[in-house]
Parts: sequence; structure tokens; C-alpha cells
Amino acid sequence: MKHLFSTPAFRTAIVAALLIFVGLFAVHYAESRADANAGRVFDAEAHRGGRNARPENTLYAYAFAIAEGMTTIECDMQLTRDGRIVLSHEPVLSSDIARDQKGRYVGANKYDLRRMTLDEIRTFDVGVLKPGTAYFRDNASAQKMHDATIPTLEELFELVQASGDDEIQMNIETKSYPDPASGDLYKYNADPEAFVKAFDAIVRQYDMQDRVILQSFDWRTLRLMKEIDPAIRTSALWSDGSRTRDQQTGAYVYLGGLDLDDYDGDSVAAAHAIGADIFSPYYRGLTDAQVASAHALGMQVVPWTVNQQSEMARLYRMGVDGIISDNPERLRIVLAGCGATLRPKRTFSSPYLLP
Repeated sequence: MKHLFSTPAFRTAIVAALLIFVGLFAVHYAESRADANAGRVFDAEAHRGGRNARPENTLYAYAFAIAEGMTTIECDMQLTRDGRIVLSHEPVLSSDIARDQKGRYVGANKYDLRRMTLDEIRTFDVGVLKPGTAYFRDNASAQKMHDATIPTLEELFELVQASGDDEIQMNIETKSYPDPASGDLYKYNADPEAFVKAFDAIVRQYDMQDRVILQSFDWRTLRLMKEIDPAIRTSALWSDGSRTRDQQTGAYVYLGGLDLDDYDGDSVAAAHAIGADIFSPYYRGLTDAQVASAHALGMQVVPWTVNQQSEMARLYRMGVDGIISDNPERLRIVLAGCGATLRPKRTFSSPYLLP
């Protein structure tokens, strides 16, 4: 007589049971991811204020993000020669958007904000995209504004306060360049400690400690922020470039002194080790395993910069906690279609809010 375990009927029953188990697990896993954001407002972030709609990193863009009901304004900081914080993604005035007092677009790499005073920076307009450029092609829907200058961090906080919106958050990046191989980006880089202390002083002045997130690819600034005020949330930005090593020492230049090899190359574990509250990777590299790992460590996941509707929906279904996008209007439509809970749109009086 054959042993029961070796009969075809038994083997068939085992395979069937395994298939049922795997199927039930898959359904449960999919449902758990779909329900990950149930019962809370999804973090819809306007990248640079929403540069597909308004000139990037201007008060017009930030006002638009508030009116559009975004959860968070995402923006960027540079530290000027006279110690002021201005909001600009690039450390130099962009030849695609910046014009001088005669209306002429500036030359490439001519004006470094970090070597200029605030008064000097104020003389340039950044509200009209230069026709014929790749930037214009990608953001042609942004409205022209002929009086848009690069704002200060204080002006962002004052705009938010004047809007009456006491909930919107601000995810603000220290644009810092720690790689010695990056030429002038590194040569004129702001001192990380001075940068973070200047940021912290303004945050405290406007009582925005629970409204701001400090994000950066340069994890030195995130570690410094936690030393100065552990309560302020930090977001560890991540891309393939985050694995860059110093050509002389072999150290990871962006990771604030961490050796990624100590974490078996796990970027989420490394971000957790510096006390980051949020893991913020380039969306195309984000995996289910990273989302699960970050959540298990008590961190949120907010990928950047997502402009395709199909990708927005896919990431929402993955269970991410937020999405950063150039197009707030499109993001709202997609998230609403996915069943996300969103903040309502707002109306308020402001010279920077267009009809």
C-alpha cells in the first residue's frame, strides 16, 4: 500500500490548498494597501508650489497651492551672502525664467544667489518662462506674472498666515551640495550648520514648528535639525545619486556621515538611523518592500515628482502616504478617483491669488 502522503490525490489537495492560501494572502495584501490611507487626509504636495500652474517657487505658486486645497507646499531654500533664506530650486538664476530690469533673460550660470544679497536678488523677475526652451515646453501652462520675484522664507510664512489656513504644511528643502566633485555647487555651498540655524530661527519667529518639514538630499542638514529641535519633522530625500562616494575618501557624500554598507545598502534603514520621519525617494525606484519597511519603522513614504496620472494612481494603491507633483489640479482629480480623502479648496483674499 502507498503511503497517504505520496498519493496523487494528496499532492493535488496540497497544491490546491497552497493556491487558495496564496490567493487569500494576495487579496488581503492588496486590500490592506488600498486601505492604508483610509480615514486620514492624503498628503497632496504641490512641487515648487505647483509649477505647471504658476511660476515656480513664487508667492503666486504658493497662493495657488493653498487655494487648490493642497495638504503641503513643497519648496526649496538657498542661503544668500547676507544670511537671508530665499526660496529657489536652483542656486543660480535660471536663464529659462529670470529676467533683469530691462526684461532680458539672464545668461546661464551668471548670478549665484549664494553670492548675492537679498536686495540684489530682488531686482530680477522670475514670472515669465522663456519661450522655446525645454522648460517652457514642459510647463507652458504656467501663467505669466510680470512682477514675480524670488521670495523669502518669511514671506511664505506671512502668506500662509494671511490666508487663514491654519493646517497647510510646508515641506522645505535645504538645497545643499556636499559633493567636492560638483564644482561651483560645492565651492559656494552654504555652511550646513549656519543654514539650519537660520531656518530654525525663522521657523521659531513665526511659530511654525509643527507646520514645517525639513527635507534634503544632504543628510547633514537633517541630522543638524534633529540636534537643534528633535520635534521638527525631517524628510530624507533619495535618488540614485545619493549613493555617490567622495572620489578621495570613498565616503558617501550625501548621507551625513553614514556608511550605507553598514545597512546592507538599505536606504530606508539608513534614513531611519538619522531620525528621519519621512522617506522621500524618486518615485520610479520605489518598491513595495521599501514602503512596507518604512511603515514598519514608523516612517511615512512621500515619493517625488509624480506628474503622470497612471503613476499617481499606482503609487496611491501602493500605500504611500503622500505624493509630490508639479500639477496640483491633476493630482487632486486622480486622488479623488482613487477614493482619497482630500482637503477642501479655499478662497481667500490675496494679491497673489489670481481669479
